[in-house]
Amino acid sequence: MSTVIEMESRFFEDVPTEVRDVLSWFSVEQPQAAPSDQLRDFAGRFLAAMHDDGAVLPEMRKELTPQTLALVLLHHVRSPKSAGAWLNLGLALRRMALYRTQDPEHVNRRRLILALEALDRAIQLDPDNTSKNIRAWTGESFVYHALGLFENEVQCCFRALEADRSDPKLWLLYGFALRSAGRKGEALSVMDDAYQVYVAAGEPEELRSVFAGIR
Repeated sequence: MSTVIEMESRFFEDVPTEVRDVLSWFSVEQPQAAPSDQLRDFAGRFLAAMHDDGAVLPEMRKELTPQTLALVLLHHVRSPKSAGAWLNLGLALRRMALYRTQDPEHVNRRRLILALEALDRAIQLDPDNTSKNIRAWTGESFVYHALGLFENEVQCCFRALEADRSDPKLWLLYGFALRSAGRKGEALSVMDDAYQVYVAAGEPEELRSVFAGIR
């Protein structure tokens, strides 16, 4: 009996064992067996990390986290024209590489390259969706950073910033990217701009510690 994984494309060829276990359970065992606590715990943590990265996720119930993760990962198969599905897949692939640092370098590099492909597709499918594209460009910047391609990281952060110059978090990401690329003078200037935008945004609490020493 073919599983969804076996029928799916190269995007799932090198997924970590834990992710493969979730997909296998969903495609074969779901009607017959409840997920293990270990499966639920992993899926919950992975979804939370994706949420932090900017993924567009459905409401999550703790007991349904394996189903939710599987549906999110397989969404691009069921709805190949959904920009959100490709955004989530790209962010997930990047997380897999980040999570499995002990895997061979070429395996994680392949995951990162596939993440870029998925994120590019998300942008191409809905080029006028600014909110989604900011998430995709930000996701790409994280991938390029992991690949050591810092000028590409800068370009992605700049595109996200140009789409919304009122978000202090995007200014921060741009500044960090410039610093990674060795452009420290520009990074310092951008941090000054970031602080001004932070103040204009009402000094959001989640960024207070970042700007605590700047007055």
